[in-house]
Amino acid sequence: MGKAHKDRTKKEWVLRSDESKYMLFGTDGTQWIRRPQGTHFHPKYQIPAMKHGGGNAMVWGCVSRLGMGSLRQIQGTMVKFQFEDILENTMRPYARNSLGRGFFFQQDNDPKHRSKHIQNSFSPSCDTP
Repeated sequence: MGKAHKDRTKKEWVLRSDESKYMLFGTDGTQWIRRPQGTHFHPKYQIPAMKHGGGNAMVWGCVSRLGMGSLRQIQGTMVKFQFEDILENTMRPYARNSLGRGFFFQQDNDPKHRSKHIQNSFSPSCDTP
């Protein structure tokens, strides 16, 4: 921790969260390969491929000044109800055990994060018992 942060109180610390997609094999985007002219079909310059993609894993995680919370695998497309379950059963227990009360929770402005359903069930300051 740097000198600029030595006098911060617990209420000034932040818990951040986000989702990430990890490809289990290859990429879901365009890959560019640099190779010498005339070596287009040389095995050294080819990338193995898998039919139908090879799959991916989507996970949610959070991080604070004390480190990372538990990762939670997201099944299918995450909707507000799955996000609410993640907040209640993954984020809040980690925050209570690690940070206590009065921290700030930061996330992006994804519509499921900002839905009225989530806002009604989740206090942004995380001060709920």
